[in-house]
Amino acid sequence: MTTMTQSGWRRPTPGLCKSNRLAEDGEQLAVPKNQAMLAIRRVVHVIGLKPGDLMLLETLAAFTKPCDWEKGARPIVWPSNDYLIESTGYSLSAVKRHLRRLAEVGIIAYRDSSNGKRWGRRDKDGRIIEAYGFDLSPLAARTAAFQALHTSLQADRKCAKDLRRGLTILRRTVGALLDSAPAAGENTFWNGIRQRYDALMAGLQHVARETAALSLLHQSFSALRDEAETALRSTEEEAVDVAPELSAGSKSSTNMNPTGSASAPHIRITTDTQSVIRNGIENATAATLTTETPREGVRVDAARAADRSMTNHLPARARAELSIRSILYACPAFADMAHGIGGHINNWRDFVVVAEQIRSLIGISEDAWVLAQKAMSREEAAAAVALITDKYSEGVISSPGGYLRGLTLKAKGGELRLTRSVFGRFQERQRASVYTEKPSPGGQVAQPI
Repeated sequence: MTTMTQSGWRRPTPGLCKSNRLAEDGEQLAVPKNQAMLAIRRVVHVIGLKPGDLMLLETLAAFTKPCDWEKGARPIVWPSNDYLIESTGYSLSAVKRHLRRLAEVGIIAYRDSSNGKRWGRRDKDGRIIEAYGFDLSPLAARTAAFQALHTSLQADRKCAKDLRRGLTILRRTVGALLDSAPAAGENTFWNGIRQRYDALMAGLQHVARETAALSLLHQSFSALRDEAETALRSTEEEAVDVAPELSAGSKSSTNMNPTGSASAPHIRITTDTQSVIRNGIENATAATLTTETPREGVRVDAARAADRSMTNHLPARARAELSIRSILYACPAFADMAHGIGGHINNWRDFVVVAEQIRSLIGISEDAWVLAQKAMSREEAAAAVALITDKYSEGVISSPGGYLRGLTLKAKGGELRLTRSVFGRFQERQRASVYTEKPSPGGQVAQPI
């Protein structure tokens, strides 16, 4: 019986072989580093990578130069294990695990020397002559695919948002029809409509962002509305046949059914502050950022009251204006990432937890995060991370960690104006907003679920 001796080389896998092929493809492309990193940052939650993987990738990318990402070149880096351990705070085994995952997923490729050591040489112009270590060319090869995936995700989210708006109108319309006089009595048909309505409402409670499930619910609610409206029209026509002597004046009297064709549908309009409460971060829209002062006799929405209660725990300089909804609306990239990692933001505690997850994704070290919380507060530090995430996604800043340390120094000196920054971006977002709510012919305005 013979035994197989180890060759000393890394054992090949389908993932590693794919990374090598992608590296060859990436060499034929010219993709700027910032563009490549932004593309993967936007889809990191759907391609199987963890925050630690992205942090290590950011560390590797910091070694590259712009000329490494040009056509015909390869962004190869050769940092030592000691440097990676010191930069990330991970153990050696954790560093190796993250590197292996990046290679298996097809983001980096191993480029090994004959003795297994990492080293490289550049010419006087800074171009790589020879190098062995980690090749980031696969990332360049997949940048276009990541950008297309992000576009698809955005389209899917917009479709889901539109479906939720439509479902809000449909369920309120059916609810108004069930409140009408013909549906009030004991009637087999209307009892069936009510049972189906209750079943659909129960299903709606368990559907969050799945576009396919929302579409099916939308179709079911539409069919239910059509059946109810048809039955109501038939009832009205029968009433006209039974009492033809009624004049036009009596038809428009105060006893007229409010769901009839001559009056507006019995649907709650957007001036009613009793909006539907839900856990998703889509609450951060321009409609929810209006004044929170209630009209006389109208109950303030419970979610807004809870938000104000949590805001009272903020320092005095931020308490007056800063709110979760204003931050989420002003920082859409942060909101998208929170959406992607499944973050549900109901209060400031949730907001801080989500911000701490995202800060590691964009390369802010734990040390910078802790110092920021000491200089400001946990809530203000989380708001600062939201602002930094947006600016980093837009390419305005290149070092999120350094930017947060700068804000920390301002906070220590009493020069930080975080509220002003949030509402400055909020006003820019309002001016650039494409979506504006327009009233329908009946005077109602569509609200999101």
